[in-house]
Formats: sequence, C-alpha cells, structure tokens
Amino acid sequence: MANAPQFYFIKQALRSYFCSEVSVQDAEDPALFRAQMLLNDHSPDDDLVASTSNVINVLVGVSAASYVAQLAVIVYAWHLTGTNPLRFVPIETLETSIDTVTAEFTSQQRIFDVSFTAISSFVAAADGGDDRDTLMATTMLVNDIGGARGLLTLLGFRQTVGSRTVAPLTFHQCLAAFAERHTVREPLTVGARAFSKHCTRSLSGWWGEYKGNDAAKNIQAETKVRDLLATATWKNIHSLPHAHATMEIRNLMGYGARWDTEIFKFRGFLEPPMLNGHAIKWRHL
Repeated sequence: MANAPQFYFIKQALRSYFCSEVSVQDAEDPALFRAQMLLNDHSPDDDLVASTSNVINVLVGVSAASYVAQLAVIVYAWHLTGTNPLRFVPIETLETSIDTVTAEFTSQQRIFDVSFTAISSFVAAADGGDDRDTLMATTMLVNDIGGARGLLTLLGFRQTVGSRTVAPLTFHQCLAAFAERHTVREPLTVGARAFSKHCTRSLSGWWGEYKGNDAAKNIQAETKVRDLLATATWKNIHSLPHAHATMEIRNLMGYGARWDTEIFKFRGFLEPPMLNGHAIKWRHL
C-alpha cells in the first residue's frame, strides 16, 4: 500500500516538478504532458485510489489514480525494495505478434541503468529538502530516466518503432470518450456502436452477446472496456498510418481498444493479432 509518509513526499515532489513550466521539454507537447500527469491529482478520490495502489496496478491496466500518483507508487516501491519495479514484474509482450510493431528497449535499458543511489538521493531531498533542492533533485531523476519517454516507460507504456512522446489519456478520460453518444438522436454510445461490430467476430464468444435495449447494450460495452482497462498487459502510444497519436491497450489474449490522444476520442476495439486478418474479416475461433 502506498500510504507511508515518504510516498506523499515523493508525490509532492513530482507534483511540484510537473507544475514547473520548464519540465518535460522533450515531450511533443510539454504543457499538455504536464497537465495530463496532474489531472485529478487534487481530488479526494485520487488520494484514496493512490493509497491502495501498488506496482501491479500501475504497470498492468490503466489505473484510476492520477499519473503523478502512479509515478509516486513506482518510485516509492523502487526506494522501498531497492529494485527497479520494471525488473520484477514479468509482463508477457505482444510485440512479436502484432503486424508492423517492432519493439525498442532503449528507454527501458536507460531506466535499468539508473542507480539506487540516484533514487535514494531523490527521496532524501523530497523528504527533507527545501523546495528548490527538491525541484533540482526531481529534475535530475527525471533526466536520469530519460525525460518524458522514461516517465511513460515507468507507467508501463511500451516503446516501439513509431511510439510517440505524448501523454496518455487518463482512466476517466478513456471512459468519458467511450460514453459519448454516437449521434445526438441515438442513445447508443460510440463505444457500444463499436462493440456491436466485434460480437460476431469471435466465435469463442469472448466479446459476449450483444442484446437488449440501447441502455443494456451501453452497459455491456462499458463493462467490456472496463475489463480491458483493468487487465491490459500491453500499452502503447504510437502513430497509425495517416492518423493522430493513438493510445492502444491489449490484454494477454490480444483483445484491445484504441483512443485518439490528440482529440480525446474512442477509436474502437481491437481483435487479437492474426495472419490475413482482413481477408477473413477478423473472425476468431
């Protein structure tokens, strides 16, 4: 549980860092990146979610905690155990089976190279330093892990050829985009509309049945996207051909969902990677 005093000192140090206009200058949109890291940070619910979060909650799925709280969970665990959390959480990857996806490990390796001394120095400054010293220590740590790209890696987002240094949508933004109405006059959400296209594709029945009135269909679709958000073992922000930066999540079986991170829109569900998918209309046994 991330409820120790040191955790809150770490979170406050990271919060102050993201409030600085000179932070994460390597992000494609530094101001938006900072805003996304801090979104929902001051809500009472965020403190409650953060207090019960652990490394798994951050690296697997999309946590409901603010991103600054999630980063604090990772750094606190790193300090507490003396081991980088990315090392002892085995997560199976899908890079080898997703068409056009080529994994890169430069960001991960850079984080692996960060010494425990660097973590201890940062925590000591966060715990007892003045505001200036704390900001300097936080800036040094973020630089050590590789700036905005390193922060994304610490949050569990993969680095592949085509990955973008763009802030991810929050859990609540993902749900809000999913719940938008497909049309003004239609009760179905954009998520439910997309869900209807996939229920017939998986002969194994993974998507479930699409039945009932519009309200029931909306609930079925939201239940499924919440399941994906909770269990995603693969998260990436990358560019699709001729498209905006896209936040993509997939579970261990390869089922997933996408959001447009530039206009905050839900872009649809994803079938597991498969050969000749288009030719067989993505029907899965």
